[in-house]
Amino acid sequence: MTLTVIRLKSMDLSPEQLRFIEAVRKPKHHRREIQLQKRFNGIPRAEQLDTLLYIFTHSNNYGDQQDCSRFLPDLVSDCDYALEELLMQIAPTWNLSVEELPDFLADVYGAERVVNTSKSLATQHPDDSYERRSLGAIAWWLKRRCPDGG
Repeated sequence: MTLTVIRLKSMDLSPEQLRFIEAVRKPKHHRREIQLQKRFNGIPRAEQLDTLLYIFTHSNNYGDQQDCSRFLPDLVSDCDYALEELLMQIAPTWNLSVEELPDFLADVYGAERVVNTSKSLATQHPDDSYERRSLGAIAWWLKRRCPDGG
């Protein structure tokens, strides 16, 4: 498996990606789900995962991340990023209440690996940092999926 370098913080967005992100950030209304699905389907498959991860690395808004997380399960096979690098990029901004992201990571890399890597990376951050709390929360969300309880 080839690992792709992640450039989410500095990536240039296509017009399709920008339209989707703008739709995610709009206030909710009754047609929003249909609009999001249409916008997401308009993004080339190769760019869909990056678009979702962009939201997770640029905003900790619960609604934005929750809306994007519903598209993650269909993209498990598309993720070829190094787990450590991906965790370090999402740790500063992931909203701890969006459990679908840890579940996605577990589906891609295996729950035990994600738990162990999250715990290891957490030790590289100060005790009171958001990154440490975020990485600990990822491990916490996945403990139910580990045979030994994480």
